[in-house]
Amino acid sequence: MKPKPPTHITVFAKADGAAPTYWECPSCGFLSGDARFLDTEHPCPECGAVGVERRRFPSDRVRRLDERIRSYQKQGDGEIVVILVMTLLETILEDILDRMMDAHGGDLPLRRMIMDSQRSIGVRIGKLFPALAGEEFEEAAAELGYRDFPKHWRTMREARNAFIHDSPFGGPRERLDARMGEDAMVLLDQAYRLFVLLNNRFVADGHTRS
Repeated sequence: MKPKPPTHITVFAKADGAAPTYWECPSCGFLSGDARFLDTEHPCPECGAVGVERRRFPSDRVRRLDERIRSYQKQGDGEIVVILVMTLLETILEDILDRMMDAHGGDLPLRRMIMDSQRSIGVRIGKLFPALAGEEFEEAAAELGYRDFPKHWRTMREARNAFIHDSPFGGPRERLDARMGEDAMVLLDQAYRLFVLLNNRFVADGHTRS
């Protein structure tokens, strides 16, 4: 069953050439870029919780990686940018999937076992996400305004894989140019927004309905 339409509006964090800063409600997991959300007396738009300190999202670990990626981008190193952006997106996806399992009531050992047994990014997107969300990743992205994101992400992953691994079919990809690095940065900025929307739809809503 698909989640009910949200009664709230997700406020995106400002785009200022760095990893965005969102604040998370520890009660339901709702994410908001609204600075008012820092005030513990400002009610969570999803669950109404007040008086609880909000946590910063993404994590410091992700923010450090984001900072390195943007540094490489300024240096024009498209190859490193593409490789690291793909790694970062897979990290954020893993976090979202873990949050979704938590919203479904999965305890930590179960979530860890599932993620360890579903290591392929293709399997996580193609099988695990639909099992948790009740719809395909592509469908959810389209409904949230990011119809082309899955296709662009897949194309970028294929380019990254062809660059890193020799293929017996198409042969290796010799380089990832600066243009691909620029495209990867666009994908990264879109990913933050899409994953926040996915979180608020499938995680925060799941917690408030459980």
